[in-house]
Amino acid sequence: MRTLKAIVLFLALAATFSCGSPKVENLPMSVAHRGCWLKDGGEYYINENCPAGVRMAAQYGYPAIECDVKYTLDSVMVIMHDGTINRTMRNASDYSKIEEPVKVTEHTFEDLRTNYVLESTDPSLRVPIPTLKEELEACREYGVMPMLHSAVVESYKLAHEILGDGFIAFDASQATVSQARDYSSCLILLDPGKDDAAKTIERLKSMGGKCGMSTMKHDMLDAEYIKAVKDAGFDVQASIFPAPHEQRAVSDEVTIQLSDFWWHQTEGKKPVDSFKKKSLKLPEGQSVKWNPETPEFAAVTLTVDFTGSLEIMINGRTYNLTHNEPGKVEVIGARLFNATPDVSVKALSDSKVKSLKVELYDCGRV
Repeated sequence: MRTLKAIVLFLALAATFSCGSPKVENLPMSVAHRGCWLKDGGEYYINENCPAGVRMAAQYGYPAIECDVKYTLDSVMVIMHDGTINRTMRNASDYSKIEEPVKVTEHTFEDLRTNYVLESTDPSLRVPIPTLKEELEACREYGVMPMLHSAVVESYKLAHEILGDGFIAFDASQATVSQARDYSSCLILLDPGKDDAAKTIERLKSMGGKCGMSTMKHDMLDAEYIKAVKDAGFDVQASIFPAPHEQRAVSDEVTIQLSDFWWHQTEGKKPVDSFKKKSLKLPEGQSVKWNPETPEFAAVTLTVDFTGSLEIMINGRTYNLTHNEPGKVEVIGARLFNATPDVSVKALSDSKVKSLKVELYDCGRV
């Protein structure tokens, strides 16, 4: 029954990808980059690209996660972002750091699986390198859609066998990612490189079916580019933009946001604490702050309608925003782990805040 419900959810999510479909508050669908990883100090608590990150994504309410697929020396598909395992894994024998480079493609699956474990401050999460099959099965179990950042065509076939059309194929190679159509009617996202909007639209049309673009080039993806691609019927993904540009992409209404921290999965959740202000005049240099007590797994959203220039800071990320006319509402959200929300709104010039609302959510296990 749980599997059936997950498949139904996948199909429902896939149906919403059309750019003409309404979005709650015009916000993009949020995708957790490399899974919903969390750091505890300088080490991972939940590592990147692992089934525990899929479970955590479901806990926070993310509808989708991104994962990276690579072949081992003996052609086993595993989940790993880097070419080497050194950054995210440790020696299995004594949990020591790996001194020499260990390249995924130069080691057999048995070697990688036996001699190394994922880094985690929780010993129970120090597990071997995950296979793609294990990651996809976790997505099916927890009702989370995977975005396969993959140049491995076989990964699309396996995803379809496990999830039907309930996955996303994503790569910079059009020749590679187009082969997902051999197995599935899933959404395909193409990194267009430096192509302008017209060329990108032409390439997406040539692939057919549900398609879209994804780019890390925040300077290229401006409002005009986004509108042109959306008007042509395609999705637009902002891919791990830094904080100020990430919010601009949200304001320009990208349809998908791939991020390490962006969060706005409030549906079905009630805030456990909030901070609200109305008709607030902020002279230049004046600020308001909020530092509530917080649950272990938490998230915060800030919604503001203002005129003037504001510097908004949420746990070290800074957003400088200017509104010359009232009525445009900015919504900023972030996930938190073992961290008190540190929210500050400072006037960079004399500003008028029509409304300011900051809400804290408990994203612990239900």
